Amino acid sequence: MQTLSARPSLALARPALLPREHGAYVQLGLPLVTALAVTGPSTAGLWLTAAALACFLAYEPLLLVLGQRGARRRDEAGALAWRRGLTLAGLGVFCGVLGVLGLPDGARPYLALPAILGAEVLLMTWGRQGRTLSGELLAALALTAWAVPVALAGGLPPGAALTLWGTFALGFSLATVAVHVVIRAHEPRADRSLPRLAGLAAGGFGLAGAVVWALTSGLSPWHVAALLPMAAVALGTCAVLPAPRHLRRLGWSFAAAGLITAVLLTMGLS
Repeated sequence: MQTLSARPSLALARPALLPREHGAYVQLGLPLVTALAVTGPSTAGLWLTAAALACFLAYEPLLLVLGQRGARRRDEAGALAWRRGLTLAGLGVFCGVLGVLGLPDGARPYLALPAILGAEVLLMTWGRQGRTLSGELLAALALTAWAVPVALAGGLPPGAALTLWGTFALGFSLATVAVHVVIRAHEPRADRSLPRLAGLAAGGFGLAGAVVWALTSGLSPWHVAALLPMAAVALGTCAVLPAPRHLRRLGWSFAAAGLITAVLLTMGLS
């Protein structure tokens, strides 16, 4: 009877080891796809993309092992999480080494971006701060940073690769702030005016600063336009403050805005 009852638990645990934060898939995937679309697939770029995916998929097993998905789930699927996490981590290291070997010497220092930011995400996760605003902002920066070495591997100049990262990082950071504003504004007895004002101020200043920098740096109109879609959705969200039950729909809105950003960046950088 124990053997039979253990099988459903294990079967349920397998899909649960995939990352639950659906927005994170977009934060990692869109910048990587954009970088590959702009430069064309390169051998080193594809290896680094595989390394990024492996590291990303190893995150959920880590959370389970640390008990941050509940003690019961850790007891049921802890051994499986250990095996899958170690396998994915080893795969990430293997692909990362092959990617590094194929990178030009001048591009290798830029691997410090995803490496350092990713290490900081792990530290915040260890301290159970991954779901805080600062933790999620750091995760957005780390996930989008993988696009920089992938773009450099394909021959994109460093300035253009950093522009690609900065555009997505700003958009997803504003999206993260907007979601937290919605949640905070709908807490019991919350004063909605303060979160709304804070969200609008953060989004407005962030967008204005980025647009001024883009214009003074001589970037093409495509680059400037790429800053607008996600920022517009974030500012609209902070102004309207939809109910938390609409967060899934809001996530799809940010994904669609991110796709528009990816198209505009591809046109501007190609």
